[in-house]
Amino acid sequence: MYFDKRELTLLYNSHRELDRKTLAMAHTLGVKINRQDLTSVRISETLFMLFLDKLEMEPCAIVDKSNPYYQSELRGRGYTAPEWYEILLHKPELLRAPLAMYRDKAMMCTSPNDMLRM
Repeated sequence: MYFDKRELTLLYNSHRELDRKTLAMAHTLGVKINRQDLTSVRISETLFMLFLDKLEMEPCAIVDKSNPYYQSELRGRGYTAPEWYEILLHKPELLRAPLAMYRDKAMMCTSPNDMLRM
């Protein structure tokens, strides 16, 4: 796992427009960016758990419940955080929005402008 509090760590899916725009907005902040693209990098379970801890959210809260795969295969089942980690590794499109962490603050970025609050 690669993590440095002085860097902006962004967990995102480069196949989605919102995520790409959020990354572009992050570049305007003038800080080093630790890009963790779910489609090309196998993020560590430790980093995933750190994001959940800082966000103070359950893993199912970061999942796009409108996704057809979620609706047909996952809805109504209870999964643990490590199980959600494995699911997101294989289905990165289930990540609802990019996750950003800088210093001791983490947030789910539902808009590229959320980067300005970091």
